[in-house]
Amino acid sequence: MLIKFSLANFLSFNQMQTFSMEAGKARKNSKRVYKDKHIKLTKCEAIFGANASGKSNLIEAFQFVQDMVINGLPNGFTNKYFRQEPCNQSLPSSFEVELLLGNKHIVYGFSVLLKTGSIQREYLYEITPTNVQRQIFCRNLLDDTFFVGDYFKATSGIEKLNIYGEDSIADSELLFLSIINHGKARMYEDNPELRILRKVYVWFGSLLTVSNPDSILTGYPYFSHSNLNEIANLLNALGTGISDLKIVEVPVDVIKNKIPEELFNKVISDLEKDKAGNEKHDPSIMLRSYKEFYTFELDENNNLVIKTIEFSHEKKSIYFNLKEESDGTARLLDLIEILLKISDRRTFVIDEMDRCLHPIMTTRIIELFLKMAEERNTQLIITSHESRLLAAEILRNDEICFVIKNDKGESILNPLEKYQLRADKKVYAAMFDGTLEDVLPSYDEHKIQNILEKDRK
Repeated sequence: MLIKFSLANFLSFNQMQTFSMEAGKARKNSKRVYKDKHIKLTKCEAIFGANASGKSNLIEAFQFVQDMVINGLPNGFTNKYFRQEPCNQSLPSSFEVELLLGNKHIVYGFSVLLKTGSIQREYLYEITPTNVQRQIFCRNLLDDTFFVGDYFKATSGIEKLNIYGEDSIADSELLFLSIINHGKARMYEDNPELRILRKVYVWFGSLLTVSNPDSILTGYPYFSHSNLNEIANLLNALGTGISDLKIVEVPVDVIKNKIPEELFNKVISDLEKDKAGNEKHDPSIMLRSYKEFYTFELDENNNLVIKTIEFSHEKKSIYFNLKEESDGTARLLDLIEILLKISDRRTFVIDEMDRCLHPIMTTRIIELFLKMAEERNTQLIITSHESRLLAAEILRNDEICFVIKNDKGESILNPLEKYQLRADKKVYAAMFDGTLEDVLPSYDEHKIQNILEKDRK
């Protein structure tokens, strides 16, 4: 489970900002808070903010870190530092993720100079119940050093890590966490003590799902024949009119001729990397455009298989493709995974949760998730403009976070609890009585009127 995510010098985030899932002082709905002897975590966080405040940039940071771990440096990253200060192009961008993996509190982080695409530092350590840091590894490419800490006891495992770590010093474009998890299944079988490295990698690759409504590449791992009936029933219950759906195979040549060659080759490359990283895992990538999607898979013989889904309504013999369904139905397909049984232990990060959905439907899906979260250790992080979510009062105060822009153009993360509202104060009302004034969109009414008056003359 996610504890914290910190970032600095990335897009609109300048100084280090920390997004936290740690539970606060709120008392209501305590059943949906994860608790053990040492930590309490929320299972839902809703991020609100004005247009251009930086909400989507936070989600993009999650995506960037995931891409870095799984695939290496993504394309188009060189200018994603905080550009309001030109000197920042020479400063590293830093990211840190705190995780609860089983009963272990793990911290993983790295810094990278985006202008050149050079990784500078990378580290992994455990925080013990007595608040002691036990170093797993530390990699510093500024002084060409790699260090294995006191976390491990087995000499053989330490020797292997040191060998791979020293070799990694020559590669400033790949994270050590990636290197040590590609094609190393046998190493983890022979050295079970090292599996903490595998667990961290698996969290980024399989347990973290980042969803952007404008992304063309995403994952629909829940679309399998065993889940179809549950998905159809949920879609029907949510008022789409869908009564059944089926998976159909699409000729590879048809899709290959429809999309750019570069994109097609990237999908194949990502599938092969994913399968090489986990021999027991059957990778799946979804390629989507507006009202259209295809899943790309590799079968047992590493042959490419492309599938799509068709829908029926009252008459089950007549099926329609997604292009023939409503925008709302298409958006529900993006979101429905969070309600399925297979979502347990997953962390979902969803940008613009309310895109193409009726406000009541957005609220209902959140309500369904929150109810489900009482029994499952699933986390949901969303961004939204839908202030009626606040009016509905379904969220705890420690499940609400705001992103604001200061006068320097920097995005600042402000959890609601920072504002110290009175216990009887309604959040929605506080947005309009001045208490939460800085979270509202700002505009110059006088300037707008002057512009409009000039246009009329």
